[in-house]
This record gives sequence, C-alpha cells and structure tokens, in this order.
Amino acid sequence: MDVDLLRTGRSTHSITILNLSESTHHSAAGDIRRIPLLNWQQMGQMVTSTNLPGVIHAEAVLETTDVSGKRTVALKVKDDSMETMFSEGEIIFVNPDSKWKPGDYVIAIRPGGHLETLILRQVKSIGSQCMLHPLNRKYEDLPLTKQDKVWGKVVRLRKKL
Repeated sequence: MDVDLLRTGRSTHSITILNLSESTHHSAAGDIRRIPLLNWQQMGQMVTSTNLPGVIHAEAVLETTDVSGKRTVALKVKDDSMETMFSEGEIIFVNPDSKWKPGDYVIAIRPGGHLETLILRQVKSIGSQCMLHPLNRKYEDLPLTKQDKVWGKVVRLRKKL
C-alpha cells in the first residue's frame, strides 16, 4: 500500500490496479498482453512476501507481445551496473516462474532482505561456484550463496532508441 495513501487518504502519484493474468487481445501486431510496471520498492515487497498477490498496484501498464508468464512484471533498470546491455531507465520484463541457468540475467535478493540488496545481474558459472556478475567493471562479482534468492529471470528488454 502507498504510504501517502495511509497518511493522507490519497496517493501522490497515479497507480493502476491490475489483475495478474495471461489474457491477451489480438491486434494487427499480434497477441498483446498488459504487463504491470513496478518500481523497485514494489518488487522488493513482492520478492520478500510469501504469497504473490492476485492484484498488483502498478505505476503503469505496458502492452507488449510475446511475453509469457502470469506473474511477469516490468521494471526500470535502476543503475549502471549492467551497462552496456541494460542502461539505467530501460525497461526489463521479469518472469519469476521461468527457470534460469548460468548465462541468464536475473533479479536476485542478497542476504539481509533490504531493498538495496535487490539486484539485476547475470548468473555466471566459475568452476563449481555460480556468481552474480555485473556487466559494468565498476562493480564486483558476488557469489551466489544459499542465502541468496533468485526471484526471476529477465525474459525481455525494451531498449531506448
């Protein structure tokens, strides 16, 4: 729930309420789905909760084709840790039900459960250890430990042109 809504009875920003669904509508471009765009705080709440809600309070709804998964959500990339492939502000689509493997890009939560520990990284296999690898060399590889949780796999990127 929005903090401003609790304090004042109204939200300071618009929120779209959306039922999670795989339903599509057909257009000339193909079958179009509506995907909720969440902020990282909302994503953090989803990741740390035991049950995902059937209804999402999204910042916006994005229409897209060829993205599967009932619980797929969209996020804006929050930093430069994954440049040059993922630039800050670009939109990624994340499916929590899609199986990931080394080489995939994922959303992971690090020990501690704080919002700052929710990160976008590539899973790399180095010997017998999996690492959470940033593409930007300013950031360090982080070992993927038993305490970490990979929440979802990036299934699409919407590039800025």
